[in-house]
Amino acid sequence: MKVIENQAMKDEEKMEIQELQLKEAKHTAEEADRRHEEVARKLTIDDLEEKLAQAK
Repeated sequence: MKVIENQAMKDEEKMEIQELQLKEAKHTAEEADRRHEEVARKLTIDDLEEKLAQAK
């Protein structure tokens, strides 16, 4: 019985670690998405400004 309890405890700890890793990975992905959107927006603005400058 003690072996089963120890294994259950190890499994629980492993799950907690994996949940933290998942949370961190989600946060990293969200930050990457945010940065990508910001760069894409800036690139669009730069392209528009360049086209306006060429039109003058």
